[in-house]
Amino acid sequence: MIKNILFKIMPLLVSCLIFSNNVNAQGSAEDQYKQMGGVAGLSEVCFKSKNLELALFKQIGQLFYTQPEMGEMMFGLLYSYFDAKSVAVENKVIWNGTTQSYNKKQFDCNNASDTKLIKQFEMQLMNGLKSQG
Repeated sequence: MIKNILFKIMPLLVSCLIFSNNVNAQGSAEDQYKQMGGVAGLSEVCFKSKNLELALFKQIGQLFYTQPEMGEMMFGLLYSYFDAKSVAVENKVIWNGTTQSYNKKQFDCNNASDTKLIKQFEMQLMNGLKSQG
């Protein structure tokens, strides 16, 4: 009986763990994935780095392996991630879950304060993912 109950609530617990520690991600899981997509896109454009994306995909791979029933939900979140990444690469902006919009100011890969901020976002998000793995 207890095992049955734990099996039924495990996907919810795993989801909470995955989405709760993203330091700079704000709002819903969709908002968090949009923000990660934006940061990953800017990191790729500015630093030629896919570190955040690789860390995220490793985490998602583990989730698919252990909780394959979460596939449909993850498909939707990945769609949000790639959509926001595309916007970030094209427009140099990041999704803000609090305002439910992309920031107005474009990031500049040649501006030291912008690159420092992007790097900080990337590290905070990666640390959040690592703490869950």
